[in-house]
Amino acid sequence: MIRILLAAVTFLLLLAGCSGGPTETVSGATVEPTGNTGGAGSTRSPENTESMESTESPETPGSPGSTEGAGVPGDRSSDVVVRFHRCLGMTCDGGDAMSVTAGGRALSLRKGELVAVTLPRAELRELRAGIVADLAGREGTLDRTGGATDQPFAVVTVVDAAGRTHETRLEGSPTAEDARIVAAIDRLGALTARIRSTGTPDRTGPISVTMYEDPNTRTGREAAWPGGVPTPVTSGNHGVREYRGEQAEAVRAALGGPGDEVGVRAGDKVLVARWEAVLP
Repeated sequence: MIRILLAAVTFLLLLAGCSGGPTETVSGATVEPTGNTGGAGSTRSPENTESMESTESPETPGSPGSTEGAGVPGDRSSDVVVRFHRCLGMTCDGGDAMSVTAGGRALSLRKGELVAVTLPRAELRELRAGIVADLAGREGTLDRTGGATDQPFAVVTVVDAAGRTHETRLEGSPTAEDARIVAAIDRLGALTARIRSTGTPDRTGPISVTMYEDPNTRTGREAAWPGGVPTPVTSGNHGVREYRGEQAEAVRAALGGPGDEVGVRAGDKVLVARWEAVLP
């Protein structure tokens, strides 16, 4: 009887000792044997280190490091990135003027009316890069007038891909060292001619109106100035003013075509008025 009791006690002691056995790992999870404080069959996943990594939200316009909306030339498609003006001297009548926007619109004036062509992206990119290269090291004013007055001049301005503006003004007859500047002038002059010959009229832009008194000028017709639109006259009987939007449309309708000299009655006088488009 005593031997039976001793065998039972020994069995219970052996069973109790097995409860502290080793753990085993399955697929990266630690499995605790029954009797552990984690409960039967409980698992503990490996630590998620990603939760400790900091995350940064993407830059928003105006935040540090963001260039969008920072006012860099060429940021907006309407920004002018190439300008060209060539004057033959004296009154500069018949001179060339042209501008190109970052969106590829190349604009000039044809008989006072704004006309435009759209340049392919590759052509625009090559044009800007080529003009920047031509102006490299030759910026500022190059005076070749020799002290003479009323000499021809040309001004070339370009904004490079980084938003930096480069400008060269060549005055008078160029010398041999001005060859690259002359090449840029000739190239932009050819583009101006192309715009004028093939461009589509753009009648949505601003216009500039000149109004003055000249008893010696005979106008082809008289017109009533549009109501609600202020006249250009600011003092005396002369003035220049720019109009946009609905006011520009009303003035166009009243005065007719660009460059037409129209009589406009102001009180007891008839002033001469004419308009032309504004090149951006």
